[in-house]
This record gives sequence, C-alpha cells and structure tokens, in this order.
Amino acid sequence: MHTIECLTAYFIEGFFMAGAGLSLLGIKLKIKKLMHIAFIYSFFVFIVRKIYITFKIHLGTHAFILMFILGMLIKLIAKQNFLTGIIASLTSFLLLLWGEGVFLFPILNFFKIDIAILLNSKLGGTILAILISDIVLITGFFIGYILNITLIDFNSLKNIKL
Repeated sequence: MHTIECLTAYFIEGFFMAGAGLSLLGIKLKIKKLMHIAFIYSFFVFIVRKIYITFKIHLGTHAFILMFILGMLIKLIAKQNFLTGIIASLTSFLLLLWGEGVFLFPILNFFKIDIAILLNSKLGGTILAILISDIVLITGFFIGYILNITLIDFNSLKNIKL
C-alpha cells in the first residue's frame, strides 16, 4: 500500500512539475500529455529513490538524475527540444525546492511533526508531505497554465535567426 501511495504522490508532483515548468515558459501541453509525462516520471522517481536508499547513497545527488529524466521525457513526449526540457525541469525543480524550504520544513517544525514519522505513517502521510512541499509548484502551474502568464515566451523565440 505504501508503494501505491508513493507512486500516487510522485505522479501528482510530476504532473505539476511538467505543467508548471513548461507553462511558465509559454508552452501549454494538453492534460493527457502532462499525465503521460507524470506517469512515467513517477516510476523513475520511485526506482531512483529505492536504489539510493538500498545502496545508502545520500539523496542530494538524485535531483540531477531526475532533472535529466524529466528533461528527456519533455523532449520525447512533449516533442520539445532538449534545451527547453532542461530549462523547464530546472524551473520546476527551483519551485519545488522553494516549496520544501519555505513551506514543508517550517510547517512541520511549527506543528512539531517529525518528517520520518509523517512519511512512514499509515496512509496519506507521503501525499500530505508532497502537497505541502508543492505549494509553490502548484501556484506556478496555476499562474502559467490557468492564467497564461509566462516568464519567458519560448514560442516567440523559435523564429529568431542568429
């Protein structure tokens, strides 16, 4: 049951990462393509984290692997170039790290909740932690995908010849 909860949490996170990263760059995919990216990405996150935990590798470096994987999924599924995929994944990881630093740990400290207890709780702890840490990512998705506000409009840059 914990595996299904983790995969669901990673799917939610992957959906918002692909959607926010691309939409803030002016690239708006259909929900179905975002779901395809999130579905495949969730399995990669699960496998990479399991490998890191099994071999007792510190989890800091797994972010680089996951950024590369998300960039490749954007290239292959969303039919974008690799640079766009990497910039979108960097944008979404930046939003994710801000969410974890600004919201997750301060909220857990405020309520005196241990992260290990939350993640190993019966049902819903992992999804709750993901949703708290993804507040900035969800906000970025809302701004880029729903309100159509972009940071850099990549669609306008494609026709420029140097």
